Amino acid sequence: MAGMQNQRWLRQAREQASRLVGTHLRVGVTGLSAAGKTTFITSLINQLENHRRGLLARRPPFDRLESVRWLKDGIEQPFGYIESLAALASDPAKWPDSTTDLSRVVIDLRFRPQGLLGKVQGARSLRLEILDYPGEWLLDLPLLRLDYGQWCEQMRAWLDAEPRRTLAGPLRERLLAIDPAQPHDQQELDELVVQWTDFLKRCRTEAGLSRNQPGRFLLPGSGVSAEMLAFVPLLSGNRHAGGEAGSWWAQCDARFRYYRDYLVKGFFDEHFSRLDRQVLLVDMLAPMDAGQPALTDLKSALEAVMESFRYGPSSFFERLFKPRINRLAICATKVDQVTPDQQRAVQQCLEDLITDSLSEVRHGGVTVRGLPLSAVRATRQEGDALVAGLVGQQGWVRYQPGSIPEHLPLDLTVNGPELLRLRPPPGLHRSEPFPHYRMDDVLAWMLEGRSL
Repeated sequence: MAGMQNQRWLRQAREQASRLVGTHLRVGVTGLSAAGKTTFITSLINQLENHRRGLLARRPPFDRLESVRWLKDGIEQPFGYIESLAALASDPAKWPDSTTDLSRVVIDLRFRPQGLLGKVQGARSLRLEILDYPGEWLLDLPLLRLDYGQWCEQMRAWLDAEPRRTLAGPLRERLLAIDPAQPHDQQELDELVVQWTDFLKRCRTEAGLSRNQPGRFLLPGSGVSAEMLAFVPLLSGNRHAGGEAGSWWAQCDARFRYYRDYLVKGFFDEHFSRLDRQVLLVDMLAPMDAGQPALTDLKSALEAVMESFRYGPSSFFERLFKPRINRLAICATKVDQVTPDQQRAVQQCLEDLITDSLSEVRHGGVTVRGLPLSAVRATRQEGDALVAGLVGQQGWVRYQPGSIPEHLPLDLTVNGPELLRLRPPPGLHRSEPFPHYRMDDVLAWMLEGRSL
C-alpha cells in the first residue's frame, strides 16, 4: 500500500511540475452511463494516430503535429484501446464493451515549431491524459454533500414519485417498515442489497432513468468487496434519526459513511479534483425517446454532477496544487442517429435542459463550447433519409428519423425520435481515421490556448 501511495505522489508531483510549463494537460471525459465515453476515447486516439489523414491534417495546430505516441507500458490501469479497436473492426462490427472500471489514457504529442523563435526553441511537446470510468460512478459525487439521514430522505422522495414507485414495488414497503432503532438482521440486509441493486438496474433499463445510487451497486470496480456495499436506504429514517450499536441505523450509517468517504471521495480526489478541462458527454436522444420522466431525471442528474466539479480560472498556485476546470465542452453524443440538419437542434435541446447550470459555470469565468458529435458515424445520408445497419441483423435499412424540436419545451414533453439500435459501419481499421462528426472540433478545442 505504501509503495502504491508513493507512486501516486511521484506521479502527481510530475504532473504539477508539468503544469507550470504547460506540458501536461489533464482532460476529464465525463458522462453518465451509455453516453459513449469508451467509443469517444477510442475514436480520439484513432484520430490522433491518423492526424496526417482526414480533417485534422488541415487545421492548426495538428498541421504541425510531427508524432503521436500512445503510452501503454508502465501506465496504471491503461485504457483498453486495442480491445476496443478489435470490437469495431470485427465482422460484424460491434460497439466496444462499456467501461467496467477506471482506466487511463496517456498520449505524447510533439509539434513542429513555427516562426523564427520557434525554430530556435525546438519542437514543443504535450502530454495529454484522459480518464475513462463507469458512468454509474459519476452519480455518486453528489453523495459527498449528504449524510446518511439526508440520503434516506432523498431516496424516500424519489421512491414516492413515479416511475420509481412502481418499479420498486414491494421493496419500497419493505424498506419503509424497518425501524432504524431495532437490531439489524444481516440475512435480511443481504437480501435487501440484492433487491436494491435489481431495482437500480430496472430504473436504468426499463425507464431510462439516470440517477441510480449508489452507482457501485451496479458496477463495483476492482478492489470493492460486498461488505463495502452492505447498506440500503431506510425510508422511515431522516437526518434526525439514530440508533445504538447493532441497530439497522448504526449498520447502514457506518457503511454509507465508509462508501462516501473512502470510495466516492477517494475517487474524486484522486482523479477529478485536478482536471484542467472537461468534456461532458450526454446521450440526449435516448432520454428524449424514453419520455418526460427520463428527461427530468437526466436534468437533475447533470445539475447535481456539475455542482460537484471545481470550475473557474486558476491562479499560479492553484494551477500547481488545486487546478480548476477553465474550459468545458458539452457534447450531445450519437447525433448520427438524426439527419445532419437536425444535429444542432439536439445540442440546443441539451443546452436548454441545463440552462441554469451552464449559466453558473459561465458566470464563474469558464469558457463553454457546445458540440454535437458522433465519435464513430454509423449512418450515411441518402436524400432526406439515413442508411445504416442494425445490431444483430444483416444488410441495411433506409429510414427517416423523427423530428427534433428547435428548443426543448419547458415541461420536457417531446415526441421521441424513435431510435434504432445501430451497429458500427464495416471496414474500420486502426490505420485509417474513423468516420465521425466533429471529433476534429473537440480535439482542436482541447488544445486551444496552449503554446504549441
